Amino acid sequence: MKKGLLFILALGLGSWVYGQNLAQKDYKVNSQPKEAQIHYDAQSMDVAGPVSSHQGVKGTVSAVTIGYSNNVYTMLVEQQSCLTANQDLGVIQFFHRAKIGVHGATSSGDMMTSRSVDGGLTWNTFMAMSNSSGHNLRYPSGQIYNPTANTDVNLAYSAYCGPVSDGAGWVETFAGSIMLDSTNVSNNLFPSYGALIRMGEQVTTDGKVHCMGSAYHSSPVYGLDTNYLLTGNFNSTKNNFDWSLTKFNPTFVADSSDGSEFAYVWYFNTAWSADGTIGYFWTIGRDASNDTRSYQPIVWKSTDSGANWTKMPVFDFSTLSVITDLLQPMKGVSPATSRPQFSSALDGTVDANGDLHLMAMIKACSSNNGDSLGYAYYIANVSNMSNPIFDVYTTANGWDARQLGQVYTVAVPAAESGFNGIGWDLRLQAGRTVDGTKVFASWTDTDTTIAPIGTAGLMLDMLPDIYVAGWDIVSGKQAPATNFTIGTSIYGDCFFQYMSDIILANNGTYTVPMTEIDKDVDPINPITHNYITGITFDESDFVYNTGFQSTVDNLASVSQNRPNPFNGSTQIDVNLKKSSNLSITVISIAGQKVFEENYGTQSAGTHSITISADKLASGIYFYTVNAGNSTITKKMIVE
Repeated sequence: MKKGLLFILALGLGSWVYGQNLAQKDYKVNSQPKEAQIHYDAQSMDVAGPVSSHQGVKGTVSAVTIGYSNNVYTMLVEQQSCLTANQDLGVIQFFHRAKIGVHGATSSGDMMTSRSVDGGLTWNTFMAMSNSSGHNLRYPSGQIYNPTANTDVNLAYSAYCGPVSDGAGWVETFAGSIMLDSTNVSNNLFPSYGALIRMGEQVTTDGKVHCMGSAYHSSPVYGLDTNYLLTGNFNSTKNNFDWSLTKFNPTFVADSSDGSEFAYVWYFNTAWSADGTIGYFWTIGRDASNDTRSYQPIVWKSTDSGANWTKMPVFDFSTLSVITDLLQPMKGVSPATSRPQFSSALDGTVDANGDLHLMAMIKACSSNNGDSLGYAYYIANVSNMSNPIFDVYTTANGWDARQLGQVYTVAVPAAESGFNGIGWDLRLQAGRTVDGTKVFASWTDTDTTIAPIGTAGLMLDMLPDIYVAGWDIVSGKQAPATNFTIGTSIYGDCFFQYMSDIILANNGTYTVPMTEIDKDVDPINPITHNYITGITFDESDFVYNTGFQSTVDNLASVSQNRPNPFNGSTQIDVNLKKSSNLSITVISIAGQKVFEENYGTQSAGTHSITISADKLASGIYFYTVNAGNSTITKKMIVE
């Protein structure tokens, strides 16, 4: 079947492109990734029909009303820390802008804190900070600080911050705290030097609050000025926080061809160890000291609670085969070479060992040519293929990665959302248990059996469901990506979700706090915030994976084909956990199905599949083994 496959070209929204028709220059990201432009290019190719994005279904969830906001603009940035939890106190907190006339709010910029002490079933909301004339409070984050040895919820604190607009620019930062009994309020406004302080707020047990932001200049063109780390130190005498800004001036690859100072960098964020000793902040970009010629993480690390920072060595992520095995090679490069390209779909957390975990959807660079840097392939509408999500994490020797899931649909462009100029992406977010032994990622994807096709010919994440995956860093076991909302009352209706940075653990059950909204037809209309109950994993859900799989019901493992590359025949070993219908599909790099075989019902155990190269041209192929509702996809090369 012939279909036109159109491609999204941008840093945050890449594309799968083979033609030489990339006439546009590298897309230059601006200061607000969520408002990034979207460019299209077309290439016609043969593709098979879409596949279901179901990666496992678990449990039943429901939505409980938390509170309200006057409009959706409180929710636009997924790396705001709006939702958090405290394990010791058993409290969950959601921080958001107000709805006029509710809980005493007189402005949509009033800052509200909502908390639950019964697992999200009921909520108590009160005002934390009032919006004042000329100081428009926006994009809030809120975290919980629990003083050492305290066991009373009412004696803990909500610490919050965000940028302030005067209507023309970002002129201030608001920061403050309030006790969870709604007393002892302390609020501050201070100059932000143009920075939007709104990324990755986190409170650590040493009594500090951290949040990241970056500042840009607009003359002669948009460019990075610097970035700032907001820090609050708890003052036990005053029972509030003392706030300060630290300025950084990192050096990046700059584009001098048009006379600008634009640095190929964006999307600063930060994450910290539980005790606050180890901290990281990072961006996605190209570094002047070692240009890997694609957008990859550039990371700074502190081991003294943020007093001093050292830039970690620039790492070439193309050396990690666990990533490149799932990426398309760059065109015009021989031998075939894949180069990872990170995007705005990224969030981070720090584990028990002090290692940074970046949850990321990684695409592949389209070309090594200078005028094509910044463009990336994006798989869409191709049978049994997807865009992989990884946990990319630091180690003693550099970095490593593990695939956590896959995404079958693409971000919704603002022009096609039906939401008056606001689009959305998969909103990938990271979290961890309090002890840091388990890390989690969450995102959205739309069931491809119902996903609408956009004007670019791509399946859109227009009807989002929530997926969560986890990894035990001690045992190496993994909880596979699970769709928690399919078949529930909020199926395909999970918009602008937040996952807590803290995942609650209780005797082998792991509860993932999550919110979403009732989206109105217009972003300026009031919205309802909902808490989603029932997103849990049990210890038994964590299993050993020798390779990524969408569910673990049927497939125990699928081997890499051997030999690889091959020019005669190659063998693949499939280990079934239980009796299943077994089939295999092979797809070319151009998206054409070149081989398909159904072997019928096979017994549990190991089975060998042989594929002949007789009818296969030299090149790169992807083979997908299907066993019941389980699939594993790997790459192979024919010489």
